[in-house]
Amino acid sequence: MSASVVAACEPLAVELHATLAALDPARLRADALPALRARLEHLRAPLDRLLKATADLTQGGPLWSALHGVRTHLDTLPDPGLPARAARRAWIRLRTALLRAYAAWSAALAAWDVHVPALRPTNYARNLLHVASGTTAAIVLALFPWRTLLLAIITPVLVWAWTVEFLRRRNPGLNARVMAVFAPVAHPHEWHRVNSATWYASALFLLAWADIPTASMVALVSLAWGDPAAAIVGRRFGRTRFANGRSVEGTAAFIAAASVASFVALRLGFPGVDLPLAVGMAAAGAVAGAVAELVSRRVDDNFSIPVSAAVAAAMVGLAFG
Repeated sequence: MSASVVAACEPLAVELHATLAALDPARLRADALPALRARLEHLRAPLDRLLKATADLTQGGPLWSALHGVRTHLDTLPDPGLPARAARRAWIRLRTALLRAYAAWSAALAAWDVHVPALRPTNYARNLLHVASGTTAAIVLALFPWRTLLLAIITPVLVWAWTVEFLRRRNPGLNARVMAVFAPVAHPHEWHRVNSATWYASALFLLAWADIPTASMVALVSLAWGDPAAAIVGRRFGRTRFANGRSVEGTAAFIAAASVASFVALRLGFPGVDLPLAVGMAAAGAVAGAVAELVSRRVDDNFSIPVSAAVAAAMVGLAFG
């Protein structure tokens, strides 16, 4: 495999990522479609050159297959003469197909140590699951804040999750069945990477093992409320973007939602925590979680956010509690 071919893939993948982000239904506008069409058409020629660049890039390889999949979908752009409603539906269908192709391309590049941003489309069902699962875990923690019991609850879940991950990596049919079950809440890249739910279970295990209930409460609630707030606000209202596609507006929403929710959870779940300390722990956990979301690339943020939030909240608790 030519290193220059692999390196040339990165800017094209980043451009496709940005275009698919702009095609998100939450922010898609009809007047933007001509420019987005031009951006996708512009990708055809360089992709053709990459597919022909080297004999090493054979049809049997995952990178060639991923490139070919993306290129094939770029030949199916919707007719520009469609009525507005039909055009929107057609573009959303194309985007769904390109999301899967981009996820395969990203996974193939990762095998060559080239990492491009993961694409996380608007998914309100997933947002709701985040809130529900994190809030449920927080309630369990408040009612039963005992290390042995919490470990007894989460350990079988963790073993099951990682066992499924191991098996589906080696069995494409099982992977397809698992992802069909999780389709309403899964992101496209989870077809090729460890599922976010598995990383979340791993974080829960670490929190239970650490046995710091107040810091764990901040961690759980920061992820449960901050991450969906960042996703919804960032995709719909985000204008100032970081290099990884996250937005200043989304990050601010994360901090605001996580701070308020964590403070309320601490006051309700652990009323013995003083008011100033609850404010400090909630704010520290929210900021740390938001930073973790911004910088997480190779580590899933369903792991990095709660772990980072817990560490920050625990440090405040140790310093002032």
